Amino acid sequence: MYGVTTIVVLFVATFSTAKAKKDGMEVIHTASTREYQRNRSTILSVRFSPLCFDDIPTVKGLATILSPYHHLTFSSYDVIRPRDPSLGGKISPHDLNCAVSAPNALIGSRDRTDSGTNPVKAAFQIANATKMVEQGLFPYFDMLSFYVKPMDAPPPGSTVFVKGFSHSQREPFEWDVDFITGYHFPLLVKVQQYTGKAWNQLYKVEIWVDFGDDALDWEFCIDNLEVQFHETTEVEGGHGTAEQTVFAGWMEA
Repeated sequence: MYGVTTIVVLFVATFSTAKAKKDGMEVIHTASTREYQRNRSTILSVRFSPLCFDDIPTVKGLATILSPYHHLTFSSYDVIRPRDPSLGGKISPHDLNCAVSAPNALIGSRDRTDSGTNPVKAAFQIANATKMVEQGLFPYFDMLSFYVKPMDAPPPGSTVFVKGFSHSQREPFEWDVDFITGYHFPLLVKVQQYTGKAWNQLYKVEIWVDFGDDALDWEFCIDNLEVQFHETTEVEGGHGTAEQTVFAGWMEA
């Protein structure tokens, strides 16, 4: 659903000008172990480029995300190509910027098929833990950053809520941000900087948006989701260094 009035994030002037990297083959991260004794198991960090969802073909501007997508499964999300001519008149001109890296982004909301008091929230989570372990990856991820904005919404504004469920602690990570009424850009959320904590060893993340005094559900979009996975390896020899160079969406040892 879309309203007629746009909204502006409270600190848009500070954070909305960040640009996504355009070079899809740029080296994102090099993770190397330190000195290890013979046969000691080590952990390598594997950071993919931000998930931009631009490789998913759309039909009339929309698509479903097949699972797994980079080891994750997405529920209550669809792929949206905001500038597709088929969406003309169905999306606010002020929401054409929701795809930070053109052409696609994700659009999400709470699942309205659940008529109970606890509707299913849009979420992404580990798709297949067993398969990840078989591939030498731990069945969790770290969330580093992402872009988010509520879709064109009416006053008095809206609040984005984010909740991360982790193996590292009993209580989930939680964070929220208010968007006031008016035009706005997608907000780059640098997770550790904004929340004061590193969101590590996650197996599920929920995002939802409320607006108005009645906390009604509202659609939102996310893009350039930056996550980090971890793999284990055995370092042979008395002392050694194992190095992993990660490119956009794939790895080279």
